[in-house]
Amino acid sequence: MFGVRAWNFLFASFFIVLWTAVPLRAQSGPVDQVRSVLDKAMDIQTKPQLQGAEHRAERAAQIRNLISDNFLSGEMARESLEGYWDKLSAKQREQYQTLFIGIFTDSYSRRVLDFLKKETIEYPGETPEGKFVKVSTIIMRANEHIPVDYILEHKGQKWMIRDVIIDGVGTVETYRNGFGGFLRNNSFDALIQRMAIQKKAGEEL
Repeated sequence: MFGVRAWNFLFASFFIVLWTAVPLRAQSGPVDQVRSVLDKAMDIQTKPQLQGAEHRAERAAQIRNLISDNFLSGEMARESLEGYWDKLSAKQREQYQTLFIGIFTDSYSRRVLDFLKKETIEYPGETPEGKFVKVSTIIMRANEHIPVDYILEHKGQKWMIRDVIIDGVGTVETYRNGFGGFLRNNSFDALIQRMAIQKKAGEEL
């Protein structure tokens, strides 16, 4: 038989374990985080009250907010200008980052609006890649299976997406190649002007 002191110890230990375990269960892992983001995007796209062309702007606004809350767009901006970023002034970095975030958010929002509906998505798993984690997904459609990988980094209490790789082609890499190619023959100010034009054109989703 346990004595009173032993029961008190076990009782206290149980609540210590329970108290420390709850926050761990509440934290989403990389796969859970990607699934949550995609589920929310599909929910926005399929809500009956948001259907039709007349509600496209409202859907776009909600998707933009979803991207803002779950993507490391600022870090994507810096990586997309690898090799040039360190040469820029603080003002130039701010200009570029603001435009990049706007262009990326508009572009990704349009992709969701135009192509993502109620999908069947498989989640094969996650793979460590240094301090990052790659989450693999496959969009399962009748005539095609589309592989989409997400690169995540743990920031604070949350896993955040820092790149999206579709059919083996990374979003950050695509921007880096495009902007880098432009800067080999043009000035940074010319790039900013072109991005401003692109941003304005992309605002109409």
